[in-house]
Amino acid sequence: MKKNLMNPALKRKLLVISLLCLLVASALQLYTFGFADNFFSNWLRMFVVLFVLVAGTVLAVVPGANYVVNKTSQLFR
Repeated sequence: MKKNLMNPALKRKLLVISLLCLLVASALQLYTFGFADNFFSNWLRMFVVLFVLVAGTVLAVVPGANYVVNKTSQLFR
């Protein structure tokens, strides 16, 4: 039996994050530099950096902090 690596909820979260980062990177690139010679390389770098930062925050840091706070609050009850 084949096991899925990513469940549908995680796929949906990654898709939403990637679309938002794509829009923000496009707007930032166009506002800051316009259509320069190296538009696509700058745009791709902005997208990757934003995606890593946002996905890391949403999928790792916030749930991890929530888990730690819940565990420590259970200790002090």
